[in-house]
Amino acid sequence: MTTRQHKVHTQLGRARVAKYFSIRSPRLQLTGLARFGGILQRHLRMAGGHILLMKLVAKMEIPVHGGCSSFMGLTTKRMLSVHRNGFHVTISQSANWVRSRLCLPGSAALFAFLAIAQGATPPPVAAGANPNVCDVRAFGAKGDGEHLDTVAIQSAVRYCADQGGGTVRFGPGTYLSGSIRLESNITLDLGHGSRLLGSSDVVQYAPIGRSSEDRSTSLIWAIGARNIGITGPGVIDGNGRAFIDRVNPHKPTWYDFRSTRQGVDVFTRYSQNREGPVRMLPRPGVLVLFIECENIELHQIHVVDAPNWCIHLACCRHAVLTGLDVRNSLLVPNADAIDVANCQDVRISDVYLEAGDDGIALSPCADGYCLQTAENITVSNAVIVSRSAGIRLGWSTKDIRNLVFNNIIIRDSNRGIGIFVRGNEKIANVLISNSIIETRLIDGDWWGMGEPVHVSVAPWKLKGEAGSVSNLRLVNVTADSQAPVLLYSDRPGRIRDVLFDDFDLSISAGPLTPLYGGNLDLRPVDPMEHGIVRYDVAGCKAENVDGLTMRNFRLRWGTAVPDFFRAGVEVTGFRGVTIDGFTGSGPGNLTPAIWLRNGIGATVINSRATHGRLLAQEGVTGLATRPR
Repeated sequence: MTTRQHKVHTQLGRARVAKYFSIRSPRLQLTGLARFGGILQRHLRMAGGHILLMKLVAKMEIPVHGGCSSFMGLTTKRMLSVHRNGFHVTISQSANWVRSRLCLPGSAALFAFLAIAQGATPPPVAAGANPNVCDVRAFGAKGDGEHLDTVAIQSAVRYCADQGGGTVRFGPGTYLSGSIRLESNITLDLGHGSRLLGSSDVVQYAPIGRSSEDRSTSLIWAIGARNIGITGPGVIDGNGRAFIDRVNPHKPTWYDFRSTRQGVDVFTRYSQNREGPVRMLPRPGVLVLFIECENIELHQIHVVDAPNWCIHLACCRHAVLTGLDVRNSLLVPNADAIDVANCQDVRISDVYLEAGDDGIALSPCADGYCLQTAENITVSNAVIVSRSAGIRLGWSTKDIRNLVFNNIIIRDSNRGIGIFVRGNEKIANVLISNSIIETRLIDGDWWGMGEPVHVSVAPWKLKGEAGSVSNLRLVNVTADSQAPVLLYSDRPGRIRDVLFDDFDLSISAGPLTPLYGGNLDLRPVDPMEHGIVRYDVAGCKAENVDGLTMRNFRLRWGTAVPDFFRAGVEVTGFRGVTIDGFTGSGPGNLTPAIWLRNGIGATVINSRATHGRLLAQEGVTGLATRPR
């Protein structure tokens, strides 16, 4: 029986390991491997990593040493000399060889090549296929939902990137995975019947070197990459169900129940969390995270059950997100469907989103990853279900401006549009048009009180001058709610130049109105005790707003509206308000349709009350009226 000697030269930094192995046919026994693995492992530990040696081919077994790895079979009939990330492998005879990736958290991927004798010739990609289309199964992925395919997937990404870029393809199957890093010029193609399933083991999510609000891991991530994408119609499954604490309840936070209208009853009911949120175990930080990337395309993918933030872009430019179907649990907190933080030139269209937190959030306090002004962002043709805000702007460290939202339906949500300034940031030039908003009070400790539109400026960890909201336009919007439209600033002039044009609002009491209604939710705010406070409201209430215009504003009331609704429209602490073409009434016969208080410069024209008084005023200087 003959013995073929294969010499493997391995270079790790300054360390070199050389060892001869004997492979004897037909039992394929590999000698000397254990010692080689031990030597190599010691060098890898010096670099902060570890090695996993797995089954290679046929019936040959190699001991496992913990960590992550996978293999790709390849046959050659000539001498091979391969250089790869510091490894040099020479195979001197006809042989099958297997490439394994060694998992080194925080380091570049390394490759070892072990030679074995065998027969057939499987190529790295399917025969006749585009060489820049890398099927993950060719790199060792099993797709059975049980074995970790992380390293096989990462190997496919690395190989494809080394060829100048291309497509990493997932065929039918369930691919269980931990963290995957995308590189420039790579698209993940999730084909029909494919599911990328996030591991239920948080150890499989390696830190990425950046953190925001303690979120430092991700299933799919990239930093500084260009020309990257994920396409469908396959599924990304975040496996959020694996991280739910089914023993301990979520605890209400960020407010003092003694400041609320209902007192301890609010805390008691909130603690039951009948509609969530649930308490979560330690969980991955983000499902899909791109930081400082450019030219991004997410197209026709399905995303389900994110355990935390779902799709998050931070400081990216030129991104297109189209045809996305995101269905996260409505019980899981923080599972925003799409976050676009501090990004520029982003288009989102034709999406369906369900999320236990915000539907679409622009610069939602996620400044730990990077800092940059958010601007030039459009959203169109979206249907959103949310347990927080369907669309949320802010709060942020940097400014947010030039935003357009068109053809939006927000339904069964705790808030419709939420705009928040809590620091020095300025939010400006926002257009929301041709949209339908349906909100209600949600039975649990979600932030918000059912408002179809909420705009607030209040301090939280504020240093220096407070920011502002300006040039906000809501045009051709229909809202049906159990709560008021609310514009609130703790000081005058922080909200200015707001237009409601062709706005149709219907308000009715719901089963939770006595339990939660008549409160102002400003979370987060300083002091924390002001998070939720007793607050008399109106159908639309604006406090400390300058330059408010309401044109063709129509207001209708349902039955049994509680008495903390004190008017149809209430504007207080203002400088400049114009109400033109209002139609509606107060919530009761003795309440006014329009109530102006403590302001300067008001015009009410072409307006009428459907019943009761049209206008009441107190402390107003410069009031002009002209009935319809």
